[in-house]
Amino acid sequence: MQSPTKQRLENAEMERFLETARLRNFKTGQTVIAAGEIPQTIHYLVEGSVEVVIETENGKELVLAFLNEGHLFGEMGFFNPSHDRSAWVRARNDCLVAEVRYEQFRDFATDNPGLMFELATQLATRLARTNSRIGGLAFLGVSGRVAQVLMELAEEPEAVIVPGGRRLKYTQPQIARIVGCSREMVSRVLKMLTSDGLISTDDGIVVWGAFDKEVVAL
Repeated sequence: MQSPTKQRLENAEMERFLETARLRNFKTGQTVIAAGEIPQTIHYLVEGSVEVVIETENGKELVLAFLNEGHLFGEMGFFNPSHDRSAWVRARNDCLVAEVRYEQFRDFATDNPGLMFELATQLATRLARTNSRIGGLAFLGVSGRVAQVLMELAEEPEAVIVPGGRRLKYTQPQIARIVGCSREMVSRVLKMLTSDGLISTDDGIVVWGAFDKEVVAL
């Protein structure tokens, strides 16, 4: 599947962007961006997947997002350079990342406005998802929040299409870190959804086509 950025940018434009970048390889679990760093670069995920994580006041980690091939990240300092990095970004698997200094990105985006439009599109999508999560914290129980996250993950490009549904490439502990609850609670909700015929967990988590937004009312 072609990445979202490659779909929306011309090949020549993407090639020029990558020519300005420093390519870096990261192994599974390695830190790509550390919270507290002085922001100087924006990143483009050429290959692989990363997680964006913040640490809560009680020392627990909360996953804000999983980003895949074609996503841009590290952009906050581009718009607000006075603030340090606010989140950790870690490789979920072996990754190839293109790193561009902000001044280079600004110059390139001036001559290639499609890149700024792409960045704005990705930011709007992430903001909408964040708002949905915040609304879930206010109005949904844990069961509803788990269901909401499952629907989001089923729409990710790395979800595998199977007859009648989509198989998620996420474990119960990973889902618990996104929802902000215990793995045991996620396990109970998954059992309930399985008994209702909305998902199966025999071979990974498979979200069936009947699993729609009405489930969030759980």
